Amino acid sequence: MSEQFNFNEAFNSQTLRGRANVAKATWASVGLVYVLVKMHRRNTKRREAKLYCKGCQQAILG
Repeated sequence: MSEQFNFNEAFNSQTLRGRANVAKATWASVGLVYVLVKMHRRNTKRREAKLYCKGCQQAILG
């Protein structure tokens, strides 16, 4: 790994390998956004669940 990463060479739109790398990067970013949205929604549901009393279903103040 003595060579430096060349962005223009890795994502070159003229070559088949470069276009494949762009497609892979696109799918990876879509997957990352999906996971982040799922994690955010799960944490929001947990926070909302902690604000309610389980037995009486009333909001807990404070």
